Amino acid sequence: MSGSKDERAVPSAARAETAGSVVAFPSRQRPCARQREIDAAARERIGRGLRLHYADVLSLPVPDRLLTLLDALADTEAQP
Repeated sequence: MSGSKDERAVPSAARAETAGSVVAFPSRQRPCARQREIDAAARERIGRGLRLHYADVLSLPVPDRLLTLLDALADTEAQP
């Protein structure tokens, strides 16, 4: 038997009707997100936190496979 316990609980006809469907929310029903400017001090704190969080990732070497792909891309862009 395949599928999760939740999927097996739904009749197959109902699953077939909703398969591939996307639930979209009309813009008039979505709550409006209030846009707010971020001040310079907050930006600096966020940036410092992100740099500290990702410092170890940035220090890792770039994998050879990625370097090969980047070189191939550069070669195709250089050709007229």
